[in-house]
Amino acid sequence: MPLEHAFRPLKVGKMEIRNRLAMSCMAGGASLDENAHPTDRMIAYYVERAKSRPGMMGIGAGAAVKPFGPPHIPKYKESSIRLYEAESVAPMKRFVEAVHAYDTKFGIQLWEGGVQAGGSVLLTPSGVGGSAKAVGDQSTQSALHILTLADIRSIIGQFGIAAERCAEAGFDFVEIHAGHGYLISSFLTPHFNHRDDDYGGSFENRTRFVREIMQEVKRRIGDAVTVGIKINGDDYLPRNGWELADACRLAPILEAEGADYLSVTAGVMGSPRLTVPPLYEPQACFLDLGEAIKKCVSIPVSIVGRIKNVEMAEQLLRDGKVDIVSMGRPMIADPELVEKARSDRIRDIRPCLADCRGCLEQQMRTIMRGEAPQTSCIVNPRVHREAELVDIPGDKAANPRTILVIGAGCSGMEAARRAAFSGHTVILCDRRGWLGGQVRLASRIPGRHEIGDIIPWYERQLEQLGVDVRLDTEVTEALIREIAPDVVVVATGSVPSVPQDMMTALYALENVRVLMADDLLEQGEDVGKSILVLGGEQIGLQIADHVSEQGAAVFVAEEGSHFASKLAANDRWYLTSRIIAKGVQRIKKLRNFEVLDEDAIWITTADGRQQLPGIDTIILANARQSDRAMAEVTEKLGIETHVIGDAADMTSEDSGTIFANIAQGYDLARHL
Repeated sequence: MPLEHAFRPLKVGKMEIRNRLAMSCMAGGASLDENAHPTDRMIAYYVERAKSRPGMMGIGAGAAVKPFGPPHIPKYKESSIRLYEAESVAPMKRFVEAVHAYDTKFGIQLWEGGVQAGGSVLLTPSGVGGSAKAVGDQSTQSALHILTLADIRSIIGQFGIAAERCAEAGFDFVEIHAGHGYLISSFLTPHFNHRDDDYGGSFENRTRFVREIMQEVKRRIGDAVTVGIKINGDDYLPRNGWELADACRLAPILEAEGADYLSVTAGVMGSPRLTVPPLYEPQACFLDLGEAIKKCVSIPVSIVGRIKNVEMAEQLLRDGKVDIVSMGRPMIADPELVEKARSDRIRDIRPCLADCRGCLEQQMRTIMRGEAPQTSCIVNPRVHREAELVDIPGDKAANPRTILVIGAGCSGMEAARRAAFSGHTVILCDRRGWLGGQVRLASRIPGRHEIGDIIPWYERQLEQLGVDVRLDTEVTEALIREIAPDVVVVATGSVPSVPQDMMTALYALENVRVLMADDLLEQGEDVGKSILVLGGEQIGLQIADHVSEQGAAVFVAEEGSHFASKLAANDRWYLTSRIIAKGVQRIKKLRNFEVLDEDAIWITTADGRQQLPGIDTIILANARQSDRAMAEVTEKLGIETHVIGDAADMTSEDSGTIFANIAQGYDLARHL
């Protein structure tokens, strides 16, 4: 499909955007110095994406209009540009100038997080806390401060001052963030707003705060800078939430107040449907909201929410569903997305897998460690390292080496790709007849087929770069001697590991089938009516979901206190909800597994001992151990050898994840 509509210009307030593919305003690239000024690393992150010339792009909810209360976490204030300080203008101006070297419109969100902000004093309309703990809030001691009328007037003024400073810095647009349960959103939503004054109760009163903020921003900057506003189309709360009918009613009011465009999003922290939807949500999951709101206004409407490919974006624009398609995570995954679409290289766009492990989860984990938030990406290891890691095609071509990569899972494919990109001669072998390793198996799990989207991308890149891919090839010492590589990269993955005492118990079974998780997925084994999955990490919980689809009664037992701890929180939320809805019983703190007479299966947990009735199939999804046997062979031959991926590590926090394995493949190969 030709991308005719995606590359049509559009007037948005004062500015004209050259195309309708936008990079969502996202806080993911934040990296601030001790004065909360943008660092070279942060600027490089945005510049990398500006080079592709999206129609518009912006800094997300990481630019605060007022100070936080005293923070719980060291350095937490450094996660937000301090728009409330006049000293922020000069460094922002430098930032804007760097992005404006490329043909894109650059903006920034005006934001106050309310109960979602983190810190010891959280602002609220009427004392109702968030439906989930604020990001970065490690304490339960946060005080909820109910805003007085004087507070409200002060904050309205601070939004206006912040907008004025952004205009002075040279931004093309500002976007008021009124969604996601942040402060403005909490005024709109009856669940959070129980006030009985002019800012609570009726629809008119609950929308007064956002209307007066818009009025103040326009009073301060007029039409000098485009002013947009991000609103929830639906909070997705079960009771007393902001709903689509409310958003459709508000939209023309905001237009009348001077809004130049609307950006439509959904959800609040802790709502059943999340603001950052993982792969379990359908693509374009908020489209119905944006389409409905567009019918109510004449200004442009932008939509977010799992629009990961440009063909879908083109179709939405062609059909007139929305005016602008904002893609945040896809442009994290591939900063060249717009340029590749423009030059008809759509198949070369590195796909976002909507896994959330690199972007959202990594950001949360850095905050929880007391660091400024840093985004990464499971498929793009350069994210947030653009300033340090500059990839130059063929930079090693003058002195190429022959590199043998053993294993075509994530780490092996990435190592082969990146080494060939540098100009080395690369041979990639795998004993199976297909690329992808565990990723291909994982894509067979219900709701997780998109995990496999990265495999065709790698196939194309390896072909274009001239990698010699040899499938159905068992690497032996004889083959290694024949190839005579300068370097061997062992990426042979991991194998299931079952404790000896458990194996002894399993041997006692007579009428109960025992399957390995890998065999179940690879060979499509049939399962029984009552199943015990041993192991509740990410593989075990996904296997439980898989077999429960067939109507079986399923138990999943885990030695630890938590299930699927290596999955991103958003991913885990949906997966856990799925298996609970299907009646899967989760058993944690497993201490012992016994088989008594007539295949009676007993388990002991920290809470006691119980029998699991009628189990006819046991699926082993326990811990895994690295398979590094080939490294011993190549080291014995005196060949430079590197071990990566699961073959190198199955014990650390990130081990066994796509996130860790692709990063290891990339980091190794660029140094070869």
